[in-house]
Amino acid sequence: MPRGPASAPRTPLHALFTRHAVARPRRAALTIDGVHTSYGQLNALAEEYADTLPLVGARPGDRVVVYAEISVDLVAAVLGLLKAGCCVATTHQTFGRNKLVHQIREADAAVLVTDRAEDLGDLFGDTDLNAVIPLGGGTVLRRTRPVVRDRGGAGIPVEGPLGALFYTSGSSADPKGVAISHANMSAAFTAVTRYLASSADDVVLSFSSIGSDFGFYNIMMPLAFGGRAVLHRRLPDGPEQIVETIDREGVTAVHAFPSMLTRLCAHEDLGGYAIPSVRYLCSTGQRLPPEHIAALRGAFPALRIHSMYGLTECKRVCGLPPEEIDRRPGSVGKPIPGVRATLVDDAGEPVTEPDTVGELAVSGDLVMQGYWRRPELTARVLHTDPADGRTFLTGDLFTRDRDGYLYWVRRKDDGFSRTLFQVDPHEIEALLRGRPDVVDAAVVPVPDERSGNVPAACVVLRERSAVSAEELRDFCAERLDWHMVPVRVALYKELPRTASGKTDRLALSRAMARNDSSGQARKETGR
Repeated sequence: MPRGPASAPRTPLHALFTRHAVARPRRAALTIDGVHTSYGQLNALAEEYADTLPLVGARPGDRVVVYAEISVDLVAAVLGLLKAGCCVATTHQTFGRNKLVHQIREADAAVLVTDRAEDLGDLFGDTDLNAVIPLGGGTVLRRTRPVVRDRGGAGIPVEGPLGALFYTSGSSADPKGVAISHANMSAAFTAVTRYLASSADDVVLSFSSIGSDFGFYNIMMPLAFGGRAVLHRRLPDGPEQIVETIDREGVTAVHAFPSMLTRLCAHEDLGGYAIPSVRYLCSTGQRLPPEHIAALRGAFPALRIHSMYGLTECKRVCGLPPEEIDRRPGSVGKPIPGVRATLVDDAGEPVTEPDTVGELAVSGDLVMQGYWRRPELTARVLHTDPADGRTFLTGDLFTRDRDGYLYWVRRKDDGFSRTLFQVDPHEIEALLRGRPDVVDAAVVPVPDERSGNVPAACVVLRERSAVSAEELRDFCAERLDWHMVPVRVALYKELPRTASGKTDRLALSRAMARNDSSGQARKETGR
């Protein structure tokens, strides 16, 4: 595979953090559940973990899996393994032992860092780990006879040392390992922080686990620019807890998936709260629905909202300037500095006509190295050109208006056929969310013998709403073509989320398929 142009040397994120720790050791770096930790304290703890890794046989380039709830020790351990030249392999703390073992094997990890070492049984018998390091002290568990073989590499061409292996949490039941170099991380840091004008005065609130790329960056970026990261071990129950944290900590920036913002939008008296310290709110991961933008703008008219788009494979791609959000609530903006984005057709040719659907292709130094040990998949979606470097085919369909603003349409694999007609689940979701008594909605395919697939809607209602599932289905039937009408509507208190916080469509589809009766699935409105 040809190589792209050499990038200018970039300072790794952990080195930027160390500079701030040396310059201002007493400054607060991290707040978890209201408890502050200074840069000096965090750096000293990170150095202890960095010193431990070579003692247990971890070498530069080795993967180290982190499996724990958020804590000061976990953040310090991640910084420490980066300092030691190891590669962070993320997994989510809610995964069971079987999935943990699978990801340890998949990453061919040398070490596990965890807060539950005593509960995991004989990992040395099930994996090739050499050591398990317990967070917060305690006895390091070591393999009696260390594995000394070459652990191999990524199985794909890479430029520079890898800093992280992020596992995707999208629609696939078999998550892919996204190989990210230190240069990729630094390029993402530069692009995002310049776009958002981040500074050491920023106090950043986020709710995602460090086991996802979103959570990782929302912790590491503030530490790299000298600000403060504010975190919670548990998701807040409602908007009261979110606003209380913002007021208590003087939060200036909120980074959240739309699923978290749903919790705010669900409150009937949202406008009764004040968030004077907040400089901006940033939404990414999934498209921020225009219905939620309207609710947030109605409650906080002065709040600057950045509706952004990104993926694990390239962090952030584009952003809509807050001054445009009222005029273009359905847009995710234009490429941020350092990112190039084009639309291409199925043949890979550029789509130049405005308002024409094409697949988004992203180029720039923040684009991943590829998928861990999946060379064929990497070759399908990642192309390298001497002039443009790496270009990633995102699998997301977009349109671009005459002013150059991008509009997300859907995933290429989100749509499905009902008989001979194409169903767009996001059109149905937008209709349902437009009702004042609906907070959130997800439409998923359910297998059907006669039609191939039929749509089913999973809906979250506002508090005290008395609308029934049948009323919602009738509402859709009055406004949509027959093939778009859900055969079933299920009411949820909250939609399930993936480990990174996105709507878990795969889990919903499986649940609806299990619970759907053959009689319901064969209803064909208007046929």
